[in-house]
Amino acid sequence: MHVELEELFYHPVPRWVSWLDFLGFADAFLFVNQAITGLLLATRYRPSVAAAGNLPDAYRSVAEIMSAPAGPLIRGLHFWGANAVVVLVFLHALRVFYIGAYKHPRRATWILGVLLGVVTLLFAFSGYLLPWDQQAYWATTVGTAMSTYAPLIGRWLVELARGGAYISGLTLTRFYALHTIFLPALFWLLLAGHLALVMLHGLAEVEAALPASYRKLHVRGKRNDLPPGFVPFWPPTVFRMALLVFLLGVILVALAATFEPGLGSPADPLNRENYQPVPVWYFLSIYQFLKYLPGRLDAWGIVGIPLVAAVVLLGLPYFDRNPSRRPGQRPLAIGAGLVVVLGMATFTYLGWSSMTPTRGGTAVKEHPGFGADLRPVLQVNCANCHSGRKKSGGLDLGSYASLMKGGNTGPVVKPGDPAGSRLVQALEGTTTDVTPMPLGQQPLPATWIKSIRNWIRDGAPDN
Repeated sequence: MHVELEELFYHPVPRWVSWLDFLGFADAFLFVNQAITGLLLATRYRPSVAAAGNLPDAYRSVAEIMSAPAGPLIRGLHFWGANAVVVLVFLHALRVFYIGAYKHPRRATWILGVLLGVVTLLFAFSGYLLPWDQQAYWATTVGTAMSTYAPLIGRWLVELARGGAYISGLTLTRFYALHTIFLPALFWLLLAGHLALVMLHGLAEVEAALPASYRKLHVRGKRNDLPPGFVPFWPPTVFRMALLVFLLGVILVALAATFEPGLGSPADPLNRENYQPVPVWYFLSIYQFLKYLPGRLDAWGIVGIPLVAAVVLLGLPYFDRNPSRRPGQRPLAIGAGLVVVLGMATFTYLGWSSMTPTRGGTAVKEHPGFGADLRPVLQVNCANCHSGRKKSGGLDLGSYASLMKGGNTGPVVKPGDPAGSRLVQALEGTTTDVTPMPLGQQPLPATWIKSIRNWIRDGAPDN
């Protein structure tokens, strides 16, 4: 073990080694930042949409964090760290691709790195919903809806992610468990394998620069046989890596202190007219690209592009048969990579610039439909209990047919008669004959109830 440590700390490194070779170490620092700040946020966060003082509990807990003494700084470090880690993972992958470090004997290192990149995106996407504000709700609605285009299993995938047809409290619970339990376990497992392979094979640029004579004559554990132009990994290279991490930490603190992460209006399934549903920024390139495809090709774009990208990235070490790692001797690979990067940057910019400002507040639906407007509200607030079970009166609010059928005591909706409908009576608490709903929670917003009244007034249409 002592010899292995000697090899690690005193391994020769070129004096001119690029700072870009430290991007992987910077990524590791950002993940540690995410783990620490995430644990601190979890001590105050409550993953529930149950009403707490007229606000969903998840939303209120984030608001409480933002009003705590160090809350804005901790949440800011987590927020900006999440964005930074996506950027740096992408830059790290570009650096590895550019210098051809995915080639033998580092194929497995590259594949584990690609899987770590996927886990990073899942981290960012699952954490985006947790504040339960309008941006989180509608971005997650758009993001999860993309999976419906997958052939045969699309509907199953979206219901697996959401826990139903719509974003609801069950969706929040699933995303929280994914974000705090499953993904961390998978991430640290993949990272351990990735780092072990990096230590086994070394940095590609460093190993390529070592003279063949050193490899033949070097005695493991020996410190004083450095080739000309090389320095030991410890302390000069470690110092440079620490300096990079320090500068990155300063930037994160500056961003967190200067630009606090926002918290918009609480999630509102009825506020589609006042809010433009868009995905999070790292999906904007696909989102914008799809605008240029004919509608009949949406499935190919939404499913085909990520699938092709996954196959190409995972199989790149085997597809690229060029034995050289030098960028100038790999024009086809470098040219294709440049086209992809420029395309992603262009479509991301176009998608970002096409977004229109959103308006706050909740609009009353004058002529709502059940499927598009009211079912999401019932799914979030009522369907978790009213799913046809006897203890909830046999009432199922998961579909139009079951709602119109009613429960054990008969129909709860009288088309054309809002005041005489037991659904409205329960939501408004206007009669002692019906238990006020949602049971044990704050009433639904008056605008939502007004929309339900308007729906019944119009004859309770399906759509």
